[in-house]
Amino acid sequence: MPSDQLELLEEVCDWSLLDGEEWLALLLAQPLLADKCDWSKLDEFEWAELLAKRPQFADKCDFTGFGGEAWAILLCAQPQFADRCEWSKLHGIDWAELLREQPQFADRCDWEKLGGRNWAYLLAAQPQFADRCDWSRLDNEPEVNGVEGYSWAILLAAQPQFADRCDFARLGHKTWAELLREQPQFAGKCDKWGEMEGWDKLQLLKSQPQFTERCDLSKLWGRG
Repeated sequence: MPSDQLELLEEVCDWSLLDGEEWLALLLAQPLLADKCDWSKLDEFEWAELLAKRPQFADKCDFTGFGGEAWAILLCAQPQFADRCEWSKLHGIDWAELLREQPQFADRCDWEKLGGRNWAYLLAAQPQFADRCDWSRLDNEPEVNGVEGYSWAILLAAQPQFADRCDFARLGHKTWAELLREQPQFAGKCDKWGEMEGWDKLQLLKSQPQFTERCDLSKLWGRG
């Protein structure tokens, strides 16, 4: 923004009316307006997002208010703030997010905090941590919206070399449809063809039309 426009903005704006989200957007675009900011209006997530792109404002931040999610957001982008982090605040999903981007922090991780979905998400991007994984956590992950074994679909779609760890009998029909879209070589292990719903079959066949003979086309949406 040109200097004359900044001056005009300073004259007409009632800075007290801006909330934390608005200050975040403004400072990301115009950091020169920082002297107008009431820093107390920013919550932990707004601070994390701000410092991820504008680390020069760190001296204004009270890091003690950060929870695990905020720390993951910040450290993924600005790992130099690690010495300020209270590592005990990070939960399993926070560790998965962080180690995907910054695997050098693995020695700080309490691996027991990671659930099956967290492990799948992490190993999909950083398979070198497989020796730390309790594979039973992927098998015992609770269903989400009726989907069985979805953690395995996340992992095997990206890292099929872990197939020998998977009990394929645990995978539900929606999980199979998702997995075969990315890794069709596992088709011979699938025993859920008859249970796949129309929409799932349609999405699968769009990516892998060679499975037409295995799918009952009469059950596609609009035909059954």
